[in-house]
Amino acid sequence: MSEPMHVAASATEAPAKVVKITAHSQPTLFVAIGRQRVGKTTFLKVLTELTRQQGGRPEVWNTDSLNKSHTISSLGDYVLEPDSTRTEKQVKWLEQRIENLVQTRQDAILDIGGGWTAMHELIDKSHLVSALSKIGVNLVTVFMIGIEKADIDYLDELQRNKRFASKKTVIVLNEGLIPIGLDTADAKKRVIMNPTIIRALGEGAVFAVFPNLNGLKEVTDREQTFIDFAGDAPSPDGLPTSVFDRLRVMHWLRCEVPAFLQELGPEYLPRMPKGLPEVELEAE
Repeated sequence: MSEPMHVAASATEAPAKVVKITAHSQPTLFVAIGRQRVGKTTFLKVLTELTRQQGGRPEVWNTDSLNKSHTISSLGDYVLEPDSTRTEKQVKWLEQRIENLVQTRQDAILDIGGGWTAMHELIDKSHLVSALSKIGVNLVTVFMIGIEKADIDYLDELQRNKRFASKKTVIVLNEGLIPIGLDTADAKKRVIMNPTIIRALGEGAVFAVFPNLNGLKEVTDREQTFIDFAGDAPSPDGLPTSVFDRLRVMHWLRCEVPAFLQELGPEYLPRMPKGLPEVELEAE
């Protein structure tokens, strides 16, 4: 089990704030950005599952055409995808989906993939942050990183050019990317000393550590949801699962991920009418 997750408003340690859970008055567009293989899809999948479990019904948009194995599309038929991989068509599709949120008032979770070409084009040419503000859509941007300096390139490039200055920015260190032998607390200290991270935190971003799941490959290989895997639901390939793997996933779902969400706070998450999932001390 990982250490307790903390959110800080600066590079120095600070106690987690207590936030009253209230419903957002605006639809939220939740976007995760980062290099390939930093854990964006895993993060967005479990967030979607727990959001729906707590009564939320966000749209899920997938423009990650590069990812064919571990894809958010495994969540089911409610995942929406553009019918083209061409950048200009994906940009138009994203614009239409965003404008549609004004009518539906639904939240949306977007998996843009490691290439994120269409999103980059939308930021460059369409003044995305300003447009979202004008139409009343709440933007939450998550930058998913490991401990490599290159993981911070997306944040650094957008920060320096001031093209994607979201008011709600979260920098998430994926614990699963921390090398064996390096303590989570030490990795966190190393990351928040990066000048780009210091600058982002100084401008109002928050920092969080996403808990590692030992046994992730067992779930992704079966193309199952995390909840189905933990509940021993039949997988598409019909392969059996280990009770130990199921218990690890169950503990992660019931204890570690809810602790992460609780510390992050509802203002940085899609709406959950039943409230954030409670942290269970023990997963039976």
